[in-house]
Amino acid sequence: MPLTGIGGYDSRLDVLAFPVPGKVPSWCEGGRDPGIDETGHTIGLAIAERGFRAHVFFVPGCAAMTPDLARRLHGASAVFFDGTLWQDDEMIRLGVGDKTGRRMGHMSMSGDDGAIAGLRDLAIGRKIFVHINNTNPVLLEGSPERAAAEAAGWTIAHDGLKLTL
Repeated sequence: MPLTGIGGYDSRLDVLAFPVPGKVPSWCEGGRDPGIDETGHTIGLAIAERGFRAHVFFVPGCAAMTPDLARRLHGASAVFFDGTLWQDDEMIRLGVGDKTGRRMGHMSMSGDDGAIAGLRDLAIGRKIFVHINNTNPVLLEGSPERAAAEAAGWTIAHDGLKLTL
């Protein structure tokens, strides 16, 4: 779908929203764990500039890497991906929450079923973690977690980050 700017000018960008594994909003849970949902409560965006090969995905919330999502992201020029937590039980261990990341609709960065492992073999040009919770140790420069993410080819988003494709 073409993205038009203010006043109707053609931005030359096409944007497509697509469902990703997530969960319904907390206010819709009805006091129970609804599990992972793939009906569009959580979405990602595919963004491409007409006339160029580069294509970017923005997936700020994602509960799991599925084969369909992996196929969609494969070969992307860049992916901005959910980096909410380093470990699933991070907020519980730190005493700042009572839900796991997965229960909140976010896969962890680390672990066998985390984002680093899930996107490792997808031939993505640039991988950038976004939507990073303030409990996530990857925010600390010099932390072992940040070193591990960077060694795996990830950039940790920060204010003023510029990306050229």
